[in-house]
Amino acid sequence: MKTIQTKVSLSEQAFHILKEEIATGKLKVGDALPEEKISAQLGISRTPLRDALAKLENEGLIRTRSGKPSVVSGFSKEDSLNHMEMRRILEVENLERIIHKMDEGNLESLNENIYRQERAVKDGRHQLYLELDSEFHMLLTESNDNRLFREMITRLSTGVDRAFLTLSNTIEVSLEDALTEHKEILDALTVKDLSLAKEALLQHLNNVEERFLKFYDKGENTYE
Repeated sequence: MKTIQTKVSLSEQAFHILKEEIATGKLKVGDALPEEKISAQLGISRTPLRDALAKLENEGLIRTRSGKPSVVSGFSKEDSLNHMEMRRILEVENLERIIHKMDEGNLESLNENIYRQERAVKDGRHQLYLELDSEFHMLLTESNDNRLFREMITRLSTGVDRAFLTLSNTIEVSLEDALTEHKEILDALTVKDLSLAKEALLQHLNNVEERFLKFYDKGENTYE
C-alpha cells in the first residue's frame, strides 16, 4: 500500500489510495478495513482515515458496520440492473435535450476528455480512467437547463456505477472498448445526429451492463 505524501490533505490522499486498492483488486469484496491497521499502514491518524472511509461509503465502495470494521462492498445483480435501467432513461432523454444546444466549447471539453481517456488507457491508470469516464457523462449534461438531470446522472455515474465496475474485475479488459464507444457518441454529437447519438449511447450502456453481468454469472459477487 502506498504511503501518504504532503500538500494534498491526508484524508483525500487516503481516500484515493484506498479507492485504487479496491479498483485494482488488492482489496476485494468482503475484505475488512480495521482502522488501527489501515491508519498504521498509511502513516496517518484515525481522524483523516475516518473522513476517507466516509467518502468511500458515499461512493458505495465500502459498508460500515456497527461495532465492526468497514468492509469492501459488493452489489446485487438486481440492484445493478435497476441502476442501468435508470441510466438509460435519464441519459437518452438528456441527449434529446442537449444535442442542438452544444457549442464549440462543449465539444472541445469532450474532445479533451477523450484525449485524457486515451492517455489513461495507454498508461494503465485504471482509477484515473474511471474518473474520466464519469466526467465524460457529466459533460454531456452541461447544456441541459434542468440541473436535476446533472445531479441524478452524477449520482448514478459516480456512485453505484463506479462501485460495481471497480468491484467486478472488468476494468482492465473493457477500457479500450469503452473508450471506442465514447468516441462514437462524441462523433454523433459533433454532427448533431440525434438518432446516431442515441444508438451509440444505448450500445455503450448495454455493453457496460454485459461486462459486469459476466462477473455476476461467474458467481463471484458477495453482497450482504
